[in-house]
Amino acid sequence: MQKVFKVMKKPWLLASLVFLMIAWIVWNIPIEKRKYGLSQHNLLTDYTGLLPERVERVIKAEAVTDLQKLVKDAIVNGRQISVAGLQHSQGGHTYYKDGVVLDMRTFNKVLAFDPMTKTIRVEAGATWEDVQEVINSHGLALKVTQSQSIFTIGGSLSVNAHGRDIRFGSMAGTIKEMTLLTPTGEIKTVNRDDQEDWMKYVFGGFGLFGVILDVTLELTDNDVYLIQTEQLSLQDYEAYFMSLLANKETAMHYARVSVAPKTFLEEMYVINYDYTGKKDDVTPLKEEDGARLSKLALDLGRQGGKLEDLFWEIQKKYIDSIDGRTMTRNNVMRSESTFMEFTKPSRVEVLQEFFVPIDSYEEYMNDLKQLLSANDKDEDFKVHNITVRYAAKDDGTHLNYAKEDMFGLVILIQHGLKENEVADAETIIQKWTDLTLQHGGTYYLPYYRYQSRDQFMRAYPQWEQFKKEKESRDPNEVFQNLFYDHYIK
Repeated sequence: MQKVFKVMKKPWLLASLVFLMIAWIVWNIPIEKRKYGLSQHNLLTDYTGLLPERVERVIKAEAVTDLQKLVKDAIVNGRQISVAGLQHSQGGHTYYKDGVVLDMRTFNKVLAFDPMTKTIRVEAGATWEDVQEVINSHGLALKVTQSQSIFTIGGSLSVNAHGRDIRFGSMAGTIKEMTLLTPTGEIKTVNRDDQEDWMKYVFGGFGLFGVILDVTLELTDNDVYLIQTEQLSLQDYEAYFMSLLANKETAMHYARVSVAPKTFLEEMYVINYDYTGKKDDVTPLKEEDGARLSKLALDLGRQGGKLEDLFWEIQKKYIDSIDGRTMTRNNVMRSESTFMEFTKPSRVEVLQEFFVPIDSYEEYMNDLKQLLSANDKDEDFKVHNITVRYAAKDDGTHLNYAKEDMFGLVILIQHGLKENEVADAETIIQKWTDLTLQHGGTYYLPYYRYQSRDQFMRAYPQWEQFKKEKESRDPNEVFQNLFYDHYIK
């Protein structure tokens, strides 16, 4: 009791203990995750929750023969099938009204691995992390993937995803061979020399041309990189990046643009991963680290105004702190994702991505300043982050967004869920899309359908050929989703 009284006589000590206790409690509260997928009454939605729809049922993928039977039964009975992975797309790409949803996450085996030829064959429901866990100890790594490893391989290929690598081109270009369940129930094994161009329509085809059963991936060495960071002004970035691309010393790269009021669309910082000439087969795969701290910082920036200025300064200090560190290729390709979870009632965070030709970047960003508010603290529509990545010209997929070498601007946006708030967000994003099209750019299709049908057709004039191929290869309209129904059908 005497010790307790002594503590009470020292209020600063008591306050410190209370603070530490509260901090410990807050730190250990689990980060709440967005709930999506199948809910009551067979109502399904994807990551944003903006497009709920009633489906007939969800079927977990098991054996190939069962999947083949499912397709053939759908032909006979006039049913529709949609293909789902992790469901992080945001525009109804993985389900359809009264349709059957095929959940591929259970179809996730590694079928073959050959370290000598640097190839691995894996089922489409496996995640990139599943592959990394097999190949890391052999000193091998993925050639191209997203910056996070949580997504399914079939899902990433179906949305034609891209990442931080600036040397290997498109993700589709790293697939040596694919096994496909076609809309007519056939099992086909196809490669890049396939006369029927199945890969060109399946990759970036949003599950509309059948089910990717497995793929054979080409691998590369698990290089060790030196992290090099630098702060730039926006007008210097085009020349900086072209020099970076030409000197061959950098393997991976991305940049961030300030959306803080004081430096809005003026300051940038870049993060490069430079070759060291070293390979690695001993460093373990990193786990999620510091998610709580990162989320607290992001939540600070979400408030806007001066707090967003503070968040940008925190980001810059963190980026400065990692300059000169080393990291393996596999670990660069598994960034944290949990800290981005956002579950505030009556509001939603969505992604958009706009692609612009490299030589249009500065002019485009200057025009963007006239469209967006530098300080959105008191506005419903808020821009929280702009990340810039390189997207090399892609001739390997039909609905290709990179018709030439481009910068992809990945945008994190927040807005309300009331009808007028969604409508206001749609108006702003459509103006943003028009600006992008005026600069010879495009936008990424796996996100929520803010864009009009006319904008889709202007951004993707090859949609008509896509539709013809879809009707030819899927005459019974077996594979359907809300995206296709809204923009193409």
